[in-house]
Amino acid sequence: MDSIDLSAFFITKAQATDFSSRLSAVVEKIFETNFNFEDAFSKEFGMKKKDTFMSLLRTNNITLQADSEVKNFLDKIITTISSLPVVSLTLAFEPSDQTLIAISQWFVMNMHKQFLLDITIDKKLIAGATVNCNGKHADFSIRLLFENILKEMLSPPSSSSVEQLQHSSHDQPGHIVGVT
Repeated sequence: MDSIDLSAFFITKAQATDFSSRLSAVVEKIFETNFNFEDAFSKEFGMKKKDTFMSLLRTNNITLQADSEVKNFLDKIITTISSLPVVSLTLAFEPSDQTLIAISQWFVMNMHKQFLLDITIDKKLIAGATVNCNGKHADFSIRLLFENILKEMLSPPSSSSVEQLQHSSHDQPGHIVGVT
């Protein structure tokens, strides 16, 4: 089960929660009279995801005729979803689906497992991202750099920087230094 890539069905934590609850709804109906897995899955997820899921069942040698086998497989998927690690990303922009897919694929390729993305938007970051995972925090935004530059530019010049400017103006005739 650990090697199953479920990213075709969800990328974010919210999508995974929704997928899991819909999958649970299908599991509850498995032993009903006249249950048809393909119809139930299509109603919950649509044709494209149903087709992708049917392929997943075939890959794992799960036959639709064996209801208990299907139920066990779905239960294992639900358990797997609940145990997927979550990476909280704070971005300065609303990511497109392509951006989310690219980030998700990066984790699969570099960390060798699927991570769920928990996305928060904070325009104060200006650019970049902050990342939280397993109790660790990293700030890759430019907010602090921008704040430091802005603070430096808006603060009055120190007496040593005024002296430097005055000396440099004497060394370079013809340059006007606007220091008051």
